[in-house]
Amino acid sequence: MTISRKISKERMALKLSLAGTVLVASLGIGYGLYVDSNAILLDGMFSLLSMGMTGLSLYTAYLVTKPDDKQFQFGYAHIEPLINVINGLLILITCLFAFLSGVKTIIDGGHEIVLEHALIYAVLSTICCFGIYFVETSIAKSVDSELVKVDSQEWLVDGILSAAILVGFILVLTFDSMGYTRWNAYIDPILVSTLSIAASILPIKVLRRNFKEVLLVAPQNKAQRHVDRTIERLSKAYRFDGYTHHLAKTGRQYDLEINILVKDDSLWTTKRQDHIRQIIWDELSDDLGETWLSVSFTGQERWL
Repeated sequence: MTISRKISKERMALKLSLAGTVLVASLGIGYGLYVDSNAILLDGMFSLLSMGMTGLSLYTAYLVTKPDDKQFQFGYAHIEPLINVINGLLILITCLFAFLSGVKTIIDGGHEIVLEHALIYAVLSTICCFGIYFVETSIAKSVDSELVKVDSQEWLVDGILSAAILVGFILVLTFDSMGYTRWNAYIDPILVSTLSIAASILPIKVLRRNFKEVLLVAPQNKAQRHVDRTIERLSKAYRFDGYTHHLAKTGRQYDLEINILVKDDSLWTTKRQDHIRQIIWDELSDDLGETWLSVSFTGQERWL
């Protein structure tokens, strides 16, 4: 798949997500206020937050495809994990406030909701959220996009919230039929508290993964192992006097710096150095994809 086609599919997925968040956020906030349900209101607010972050992700998807310029001389790839960290933090904060709100409502004695209208919202929202989640997951895998992957996880969280709200409202109907109507006032705040804890798992995973990229932690993955093996093999084959290498992943871009110690000036001509660079590129380009590669040769160990 060509780079331009990948970018096109990535932007299409984020535009679909943006349209979906407008719809679900409007439904959630409107229905939540109408039926006096904090669980539905939380679902709508989560979607509203997602709408802002999806718009930001869409802009980021445009930025990271731009070439380097005078201001950002290493390109824009570092913006992607930064946006994902902000996204994850905002989702986590929303979950925390939702949990505290649910606990407070339980302590205050709960509250009743207009069940019939709440059920309509829960069904519509669940179908919409999981539908967009499956579409985005498919696109994220096909184009290997972290932005779309993170956005799809937001839809998964929102879908789980909506599905759990639906189950909770069905429980209200069940309790009514069994004569336990007095407990119905607690269903909504219990749902809010429980779902906010469950929903916090995904943003924690997003933060954990993207914080490593923001802090330039060396990736412990297949690419890192391939780099190690390739340079070690070339060192033996071409008799390097020593070497060091550093690998970092920032968004969709790898940064690889290799320093090679060569003490025989007559042997290591410019042509031979470029030959080694080409071999390294040919060996690693499939695994590293978009890579900022720097290969330096030196005769002094201090520059390794």
